[in-house]
Amino acid sequence: MSEAFYIPYDDINVGDKAQMRVTLTEEQVDRFSALIGDTDSFHVSTAAAEKTKFQNRICHGVHLLAYISVAIGQKLPGFGTIYCSHTFEFYQPVFLGQGITVTITVMEKLPHHRLRLNTIITREDDVLVFSGEAVVQTYR
Repeated sequence: MSEAFYIPYDDINVGDKAQMRVTLTEEQVDRFSALIGDTDSFHVSTAAAEKTKFQNRICHGVHLLAYISVAIGQKLPGFGTIYCSHTFEFYQPVFLGQGITVTITVMEKLPHHRLRLNTIITREDDVLVFSGEAVVQTYR
């Protein structure tokens, strides 16, 4: 087993950035839906989705948020990071089969090994899907 990736607090600078790209497949959305018990909604049913303003199945917002957590925990700052808070807004849906880019940027270094992060998700067509601000505490 390899050592977990992390960036020590003292090595992190304001402006540091990390990105992660993911394509949201039907299988991923179905599995996420089953995991959280959402088995009868427009996220999993094409017939239900056709009745919404989106006309097609879309990914859960909290599914997208999970990729922010993954990027923080695996890329910046990395292993052992503790989520303290997160405020965010959703702007546009992500349809099944679309790719997204998660971008994490360090906005401020705070006391006690905490960081204020800008969190953004864009679709592969460069449309802003999600933006927010998180406070996390680094492993060390």
